[in-house]
Amino acid sequence: MTDYKEYVKTLPCLICGRGGVDPAHLKAVGAGRKRELPKWEDYTIIPLNHEYHQELHYIGITKFEKKYKINLYKEALIILAKWIFHKYKIGLENGEETE
Repeated sequence: MTDYKEYVKTLPCLICGRGGVDPAHLKAVGAGRKRELPKWEDYTIIPLNHEYHQELHYIGITKFEKKYKINLYKEALIILAKWIFHKYKIGLENGEETE
């Protein structure tokens, strides 16, 4: 998972497009769990700058999506798919592996 989180950190913020993101989990990890161990919730992270990350926690996903006209789970899925395609060198055009 570490390499996925590092990948997300390199992406621009989904809202403002700036760098220096603070990856935000869409599915909460939960209290008392070891954050350094891989878990499926880690694959729901999205790149948001700190201010938007805090706002997301404060107003919740539904209001955040409505305010910024964005589907966060769709964006998270696109980001994960791009990472998988890149990691396994799968061509996006026709689904064939690249050399």
